Amino acid sequence: MFKLRQETPAEWATHVAENLDAFLIDHAACERKASANAMHFVVRYPDKADIVDAMIEVAREELEHFHQVFHLMQKRGVELGPDEKDPYVNDLLKLGYKKGEGRMMDRLLLGSIIEYRGCERFAMLSRELLKTDPDLAQFYKELAASEAKHRNDFYELALNYFPAEDVQERLDFWLDHEARIVRELPIRAALH
Repeated sequence: MFKLRQETPAEWATHVAENLDAFLIDHAACERKASANAMHFVVRYPDKADIVDAMIEVAREELEHFHQVFHLMQKRGVELGPDEKDPYVNDLLKLGYKKGEGRMMDRLLLGSIIEYRGCERFAMLSRELLKTDPDLAQFYKELAASEAKHRNDFYELALNYFPAEDVQERLDFWLDHEARIVRELPIRAALH
């Protein structure tokens, strides 16, 4: 398994904990988009049964996470917000192949990296929330574990379809660019 090449600054978790309502709006949107992305794989690659099976499971889990975050928002009196572009994801997508087998490998590897970043950040937020809200801290700890599983799902699917050395070469490309994007992102009450 690979590692991210840039850690999220510790200030991110503090900022999110102090602006939790705004973060929940973004978090809900990310979970909804993650579910839709997984279903996009099902539609785009219907002839690849292992992708279809794995992505249906990912879509279900992400939709359940969206539902859980929605309920948290309702308890706090926070409404869903309008859809906003995610600068992190959009900057990554600009760099990828637009068609063919290269697109499939890129989307699987990006899925893995984005889930990994979510895992890292949910774990950070969980530790930060232990100080003020142990129940919410536990929720984010569980989400971090789920994101870690999804990270592995996407990565293993890439290895099922492409030679390991090709996957590693493209993964190195993505990890370098992802690290640069994370360094350039402003700290905000958002998952990315």
